[in-house]
Amino acid sequence: MEGLIVEPSRTYQKLLSSAIESGGLGTKQVSTGNEALILLKQQPFDLVFIATHLQDMDGAMFSSQMRADSRTRQIPLVMITANEDKKLLDEAYSAGVTEIFAKHELDKITSYTAEFSRKKYKKTMSGRILYLEDNFSAANSTTQFLTDCGYVVDHFTSGEEGLQAFQDNAYDLVLTDILLKGKLNGHSIIKTIRNLDNDKKYVPLLVFSVLNDAASKVELLRCGVNDYVSKPVIHEELLTRANNLITSKKLVDKTTAQQQQMQELALKDQLTGLYNRTYLLETAPSRLSEATRHGIAFSLIVVDIDKFGSINEFHGHAHGDSVLKAMATTILQSIRKEDIAARYGEDEFVLILSHCDIANALIIAEKIRSFIEKQQPAGLNVSASFGVAELRQNLKAGFSELLNAAAEAARQAKLRGGNLVITHYL
Repeated sequence: MEGLIVEPSRTYQKLLSSAIESGGLGTKQVSTGNEALILLKQQPFDLVFIATHLQDMDGAMFSSQMRADSRTRQIPLVMITANEDKKLLDEAYSAGVTEIFAKHELDKITSYTAEFSRKKYKKTMSGRILYLEDNFSAANSTTQFLTDCGYVVDHFTSGEEGLQAFQDNAYDLVLTDILLKGKLNGHSIIKTIRNLDNDKKYVPLLVFSVLNDAASKVELLRCGVNDYVSKPVIHEELLTRANNLITSKKLVDKTTAQQQQMQELALKDQLTGLYNRTYLLETAPSRLSEATRHGIAFSLIVVDIDKFGSINEFHGHAHGDSVLKAMATTILQSIRKEDIAARYGEDEFVLILSHCDIANALIIAEKIRSFIEKQQPAGLNVSASFGVAELRQNLKAGFSELLNAAAEAARQAKLRGGNLVITHYL
């Protein structure tokens, strides 16, 4: 958010700028009305502050010209004046000025700007804050302030309660005092959060305290604090710092989600939604190695659609795609979440089943075969051939040997007319 100051005095420009920025707005300063009107056409401003008299026009004339432009007519216009003549002030209001302050009322200008910022922020602010503060008076005031600005605030007086809430919920910001009642103070909260072994360790931390020496601030930053606010807390400052941290977190979250989505797209078959051949060949060997190391049963199923080439040739590729999608859906519904299902070739699928011996793998394969036979995707009679293999314990073989064994079993099933499950023991 930014305010435009139109004021001929360089000295008063600085005073006014300081008052406005204390209320939460950035500022840009010009000396004449024409400069301001040109700048307003080039970039947006949230507020405009205008002196009563300028070198090239008065405030009322500036207001009339600003209101005549559809791009700027909605911007609030604040006049700063040393003249208390009622007729002059009435003319200013009639010309479109929305608020008038005397030059010496810098504190009122700050309050006005802060209130404007809160209302403006409230429309765009969102997020959930974990707030730890054992002073009820301060907590009630700050909680109400942040809630009015659009945030959801969960307040707790002890570190123990706060950490439990942090584990149970998703937060965009942790706001904590350093001095807390109970066994856990702010330092303990910071260290506990930053030492977690999950993504919650990266939630922004905003700390406030009466300790205001440089050494204390540096130590907090070293511990992992993102920002620091001194007590007594100025709500406008707290709001700006909290909003900056939450906005940054949401941008990081969005970027991370996009990266994960891109990574998933690179590892998934776009038609069926199953994992692709690349993911299978990268993941399966390590899964098999782990199973061998710990003596865990490990089975593999190869599924090969019968006469798929004929489906594409006589019914079209659209029907072929429908068959592949239906096959993928049936497979996913028949296996566990921890199992891996991948599209290995045009009409081939591979299923990796850990903690599953060949007897149970045979049951799963038969279940899928029966579903496919009855399903009739795209109105067609479709079947598939299945090869099931298990890596027996104490047998030194790699994933390629296991895959070849299951593929050979599926080939034998196809040679026998298809719609059949055949097992192969290594």
